[in-house]
Amino acid sequence: MTAGIRDLLKSTRGLVLAGLVIRESLGFWTGHPYDLEVWLRTAYFVSHGANPYSAFMPAVPGLSFAFLSDRLPGVGYLPLWPLIVALLYQIYALVPGTSRFVLYFLLKQPPILGDVFLGYITYLVILRWSGRPESALQGLRFWMFFPYAILISAIWGMFDAVVAGLFLLFLILNRPVKGYTLVGLGILLKWLPVIYIPYNVLREKGVGKAAVALGLLVPIIVTVSVFSILQWDYVGVTDMARYSIHGGGGGMTYAGVLSDPKIVPFLASLGNFYSLIGFLWIPGVVVGGVVASRRFPGQRSEDAIQAVLLITSIFFLTRWGINEQYLLYLLPAFYIDIALWHPERKSLFTFTWVLGLLFLLANNDLLVRFFGPAFPSAAEFAWRFDNFSEFAYVRIVAMYLIGVLFTVHLIQLVQVFLNPRRKATPWLWQPFARLRSVPPVSG
Repeated sequence: MTAGIRDLLKSTRGLVLAGLVIRESLGFWTGHPYDLEVWLRTAYFVSHGANPYSAFMPAVPGLSFAFLSDRLPGVGYLPLWPLIVALLYQIYALVPGTSRFVLYFLLKQPPILGDVFLGYITYLVILRWSGRPESALQGLRFWMFFPYAILISAIWGMFDAVVAGLFLLFLILNRPVKGYTLVGLGILLKWLPVIYIPYNVLREKGVGKAAVALGLLVPIIVTVSVFSILQWDYVGVTDMARYSIHGGGGGMTYAGVLSDPKIVPFLASLGNFYSLIGFLWIPGVVVGGVVASRRFPGQRSEDAIQAVLLITSIFFLTRWGINEQYLLYLLPAFYIDIALWHPERKSLFTFTWVLGLLFLLANNDLLVRFFGPAFPSAAEFAWRFDNFSEFAYVRIVAMYLIGVLFTVHLIQLVQVFLNPRRKATPWLWQPFARLRSVPPVSG
């Protein structure tokens, strides 16, 4: 039996199946208490005809498990995701008296299937660009058992892997119209792929340059059509769009430190500091696109990946708040890069996801809050610890420290992606490397 499992894990089908089983086994009883609660409330109220952007939603009896006395706002995305979760609720409602965990299971399917899809697309990219099946299989094996990806998709329940997978699929398509339609679909789910639009406008030629517009037209046309058909007003969605464009601060970079209540009054006194810094990412990705188009002007696959790595890292440095799930837009391309062209960057890749994992653990109370769907007291415990415990400062200090370290690490990533000849040893590791190289003192 052990030999059979070992043989199964040497095949593409076996690895995909193993990754799916791991994620499904963790998915139906875990979840971020706020995000999953918003998903299920949105699913319920939109399926009953409500506009998810126009009202705060109360708890749903028999389904809600957190924030039971609070009304929560709708989702911070364009209408495709609310419609998807509403459809999942309709499927759940077909069987009267079904356990709430069936709905949680259904709501986790887009993130879980999207993460497996992302791993498979990574496999296809490596296989197509290298022609080495063993390297592609190694990449698939890595992603199927990658703890960071499993935490974000199966346990947290975020669906960024779907968007990242669509963008990777775009990179290996040679059909501009179909490719940029996929980009537009990704933007319709989550707006982040828009950061690559300036680079693609400058890089593409002929039909490809015109096709870039599809990346923006698809989400606009679908959004307007949905609002028109369902007769939703635009008041709430415009507020959501302003918030999404500006960013909410916090997160795993310097923005977390600058959002500290002790610092906010001082920085707020500096005129429009907080208003302006939220839009810094816009000139950041435009400049990043211009630099990338000049630094990586060719149509080679390596040029495309290097540009994605550079632009994403610049975005992380200029965005007012980077959440843990955003790393799913960087890590697959980073893995492809070290698998195909720059194996010397492996330590940089490892530091990137390890720092992300450390922040995720600190920010989410060592994962305690993710057990809220099965054990609501866990979510309550985490909330009380974060807000009332005398030891809550330990979590805050850890997040600030990791945020500073991650910012320093991002600066190095930008420099390395700009110049592949730069030393790839992580700056944060170099002091320890020097200590290890010091000869012992003889007695």
